[in-house]
Amino acid sequence: MKLVYHYALLDMIVCDKTADNASTLPEHIDDSARQGMAKINIISFNSLTFTEKSARKFLLDFCWKNHQRYCPSCKNRKLYRLADGRRRCGRCGYTFHDFSRRFLNRCAFTSRQWLWFLKLFALDIAPVCIAAEMDVNYATILKAADTVRRAIVAQALDAEGLYEAGVWPGPGNPMPATAIVDAPVFGIIELGGVAICDLMPSLSAENLLHFKLNFCLKTASVGQVVYTAPYKQYLSLVSCGPGLWPVRYIRHADKRLPVEASPFWTYAKLRLRHMRGVPASHFPLYLKECELRYNSRDQDLVPILAQMLCMFVPRK
Repeated sequence: MKLVYHYALLDMIVCDKTADNASTLPEHIDDSARQGMAKINIISFNSLTFTEKSARKFLLDFCWKNHQRYCPSCKNRKLYRLADGRRRCGRCGYTFHDFSRRFLNRCAFTSRQWLWFLKLFALDIAPVCIAAEMDVNYATILKAADTVRRAIVAQALDAEGLYEAGVWPGPGNPMPATAIVDAPVFGIIELGGVAICDLMPSLSAENLLHFKLNFCLKTASVGQVVYTAPYKQYLSLVSCGPGLWPVRYIRHADKRLPVEASPFWTYAKLRLRHMRGVPASHFPLYLKECELRYNSRDQDLVPILAQMLCMFVPRK
């Protein structure tokens, strides 16, 4: 049933590929705003980030439908405004500001800084270069990139499964008790220029090794990331972690796997290679980023990422 659902989703995406980019924006944004925000050229973007007020308004459009605030904790709309600009819930007493409990509340960026970071991130500029251009500490840029990737994961169909597998949802949640040693296994589907990296909760890195040693499943690697020949309806299985490299004589070096002809995997392999080492705990984040970038390659990523960044962080 899960695979049937994904194929139905792919059909929907393929049918909508020619739709205007504004379809990625929140439903509550009016048509004129959609047209202005769907594709942001550098001149428009400069005007958008010229003042903190204009940048903040852009982000607030993604946060509150019709600018109607409610308590992030209990959803109550009876609020009291405090002298410092924050609001307090009349029911539960929770005090919050416009970006409380949202992904963009991390890193202490201003709205202008977030938009400039998203623009440079969308252009795939190296973090060290972003830090230099924005005159921000390198560690803060890495933290912002991590936040964006976790916001991407939160909108994935299999987000709940990833959280159960040990992926940290984001700020406001306790860190996992144990770090991920071997990344979850993903199945790759590509149809009509659209790719889906589907979480396979019933499989593990040990299963992939078992298939290789006992059923001659061909495997290859890019760094520590291992991918396979087709498995059932999937073009390939992919995972990462030391469980795939238990002893020195194990090699993942088979040639001419069918997935290597996939435009998506060609793109993802190049990105993974440039990262020069992907920790297993972060592999799901990077893979979901590749999925989004590939599927949105003809769209402006800035409003897409801004919308995700303005979502509430899931509470687990």
